[in-house]
Amino acid sequence: MGRRSAAPRISTDKPDTVIAEWSVKGHVIPTGNTYNMAYATFVTVRDGQITGYREYWNPLAFGQALEGVSFG
Repeated sequence: MGRRSAAPRISTDKPDTVIAEWSVKGHVIPTGNTYNMAYATFVTVRDGQITGYREYWNPLAFGQALEGVSFG
């Protein structure tokens, strides 16, 4: 779809939690609509295992990118 970029890890006071901001830019193939999304991801790790994962993004931007796309 496009290019991804990742920013350095963001510091937190919780040693088992990593926060990353990253983005994706591209175009929706059927329509040529621009897709430009920023994300924030929170990952919690304990004993070498991922125990929590949260991701935040803008659903309005996602909807705008997919405007005009048929899924039927």
